[in-house]
Amino acid sequence: MKYIKLPVDLSAMIEGKGHKRCSEEESIAQYLMMQITSRYGEVAGRDDFGCDIWELEFNQLVKLHEWEEIVKTSLIKTINKYEKRLIDIKILVNLHEVDTNIDSKKYSEVRRKAVIDVSGNIIHTGVPFNFNTSIYVSPLSQ
Repeated sequence: MKYIKLPVDLSAMIEGKGHKRCSEEESIAQYLMMQITSRYGEVAGRDDFGCDIWELEFNQLVKLHEWEEIVKTSLIKTINKYEKRLIDIKILVNLHEVDTNIDSKKYSEVRRKAVIDVSGNIIHTGVPFNFNTSIYVSPLSQ
């Protein structure tokens, strides 16, 4: 089966050039990234598609381990519901505070970096699947 590579180039499709294709693994990774970067209610007709990262983005009152658990739980729900090509899904979420202004010795820019790892097996082949990404969220105001 061939999958469409994102982002879709609509101008090429209109010109009759078709669209780029990708492997099943890349298609799954693209779809996981869409789920991670989507806010609840952002996708029409799927109010539960997305994750809690964007609900918690600027919440400084949630403890680090609670933030990780809330985001992990929300990802488990959405991935189990919408990514039917994977089984035995395991998710790890780690939130770190990092200085993103490494060039300056006078000023620091501390931000939070979420590291997300998703693993499982592709259903129809049994092949192990691993995906990881990092996202900067919520500049710290403290």
